[in-house]
Amino acid sequence: MLGGYTKQAIDSMNGDEIAVLERLIETADPQIELCLYEGYSLDDAELDALMVRMRSFHGLPKAS
Repeated sequence: MLGGYTKQAIDSMNGDEIAVLERLIETADPQIELCLYEGYSLDDAELDALMVRMRSFHGLPKAS
């Protein structure tokens, strides 16, 4: 999931956005999956905003 989104988005990201993506990559996979599929928060507004964009990119429903 990260790879497809990253390939599409990386060229349009600025340095700050890339830093957020790098932080997400360092997050444990189970936490990413819970956030992406179940809508759990990663307790970080920037990471949560990135996950919203990833959900949209992959056509997943918005978290409730």
